[in-house]
Amino acid sequence: MKFRSTTSKVEVPILSFCFLGVFLYCILNEPIYSPDTYSYLKAMPYRQLGYVIFLKAYKIIFGNFFNLAVIATQVIFSLTGVAFFIKKITELILLNLVSKLILLLILLFPFFPPLSIANNIASEGLGYGFFLFFIATGLDIVITGHKKNLIFFALSFLGLVFMRGQFFYTPFVFALLYVIIHKKQVFDKKRILIILVFIGSIALVSIIERGYHKLKDGFFKPTPLAFVSASTAPIYLSSKEDTKLFANTDYKSILERSFDSLEAKGLLANPKQSYNEQYMFFHNNLPKICNQTVHKEALDYYFENLPRGLSEKQQSSFPYFAAEAAAKQFTKTLITYNLSEWLVLFFNNVSYGLFSPLIFVLLVLIFAISLVRQFYKSNRNYVVPLVLSSLILSNSVLIAFASHSIMRYLFYNYALLFLLFLSTLKLLNVGKRN
Repeated sequence: MKFRSTTSKVEVPILSFCFLGVFLYCILNEPIYSPDTYSYLKAMPYRQLGYVIFLKAYKIIFGNFFNLAVIATQVIFSLTGVAFFIKKITELILLNLVSKLILLLILLFPFFPPLSIANNIASEGLGYGFFLFFIATGLDIVITGHKKNLIFFALSFLGLVFMRGQFFYTPFVFALLYVIIHKKQVFDKKRILIILVFIGSIALVSIIERGYHKLKDGFFKPTPLAFVSASTAPIYLSSKEDTKLFANTDYKSILERSFDSLEAKGLLANPKQSYNEQYMFFHNNLPKICNQTVHKEALDYYFENLPRGLSEKQQSSFPYFAAEAAAKQFTKTLITYNLSEWLVLFFNNVSYGLFSPLIFVLLVLIFAISLVRQFYKSNRNYVVPLVLSSLILSNSVLIAFASHSIMRYLFYNYALLFLLFLSTLKLLNVGKRN
C-alpha cells in the first residue's frame, strides 16, 4: 500500500512558485481581527490553551511587530504542512501530475478569501498546519502499519487539539481503523503499542487541558464550549413547555430566560417552514441563538448567583463551566424528547456541510462497502476509501452535532474528499478489469 514518492523536474519549481506567491500574498495583506481574536487575547475560559499561549507569547516577544510575526508564522507553518502532506500522500497513493496540481490548489485554497487562515488572527492559522501533519502521519501509520512516525503523530495531535478541539476524538477513529485493517496481527507488540499511542494521546490531551484550566481558572475541567454549542439545535427546536423536563431549578430558570429571549428575537424554529427552511434559518442565525442568547443568559444567571467560597479566578470562570454543565443536560434531555425533529435538522446539517444529501449518502455507502470488504476479507484496494471516508464522516458528523456546518469548520475535509474521489475511481477501474 505504499508507493515510492516520485517528483518530476517541473514539480519543485511549481511548488516553490506557488508557496512564494502565497507567502507574499499573506504578508502583504492586513491581519483580520474578529470577536474570536479578542477572546483568545483575553484567554477566555472557553478557548483552547494552544492558541492563547501562542498569542500571549508573540505579544511579549514581538511587541509592535505582533501582527506581522503572527501572519508570517501562520503562513510558513501551514505551508510546511501542505508540503509534508503532499509528500506523504504521494507515498501512499499513486497520483499523476494533474492530480497533484489539483490537490495543491485545494490545499492552498484556505489561504485566500473567504477563509484567509494565515491573515485571520484565529486558531485555524496554526491548526491547519497541525491538521495536515496529523492526518498525513495518521494515514501512513494506519495504511502501512509502520510505527516510525508514531511520536510525530502524537505531537502533531497535541498541537492540533490545543488549537482546534473538534479533532479530539480522531485518534480513536484511527485506532478502530488500525484494528480492522491489521486485525490478523493486532496482538503483536508493535501493533499494541500503536493502538496504545492512539488512545493514550487522547487521555494525555485531556489531562493537560484540565491541568491548564486548573492553573488558570481554578477548575480541573475540560474547555467549556462543546455542549454550549451542541445544545443550540435542540433548544432551537424546543418550546417553553420543555422546561418542565428539568427538576434542577437553575437549569429551569436558564431555559425559561433563554426561551423568552429567543421568542422575543424571533429565533425559535417555525413549524410552518419546511425542514430545509428551518435548517437554513438555524444555520444563518446560530451565533445569535447560541452566543448572543442561550450562552449569554446562562452566563448572566450564574454571574448573578455565584456560590460562596470561590477564589477570585474561580469567580470569573465558574459561570462558563456551570453553563457548560447545564448545556450538557439540555442537549441530552431535549434531543431525547424531540428526537425526530432533531434528526431531521441533523441530517440537513451534515448534508449542507458536504454540499448535497447525495454526497452524504455516497460517503456512507463507500464507508459501509469498504468496511464490510475489509472486515471480512482484507483487500488493500478498499483500505484507502475506508480510511478517507471514515475521517470525512467523523468530522462532518461531529460538526453537525456540535454546531452548524460552515466552511470554517469543514474546509479540512476538502482535500480528503478529492483523494477519496480518486481512490474510488481507481477502485471502480480495478473492478472493471476483474
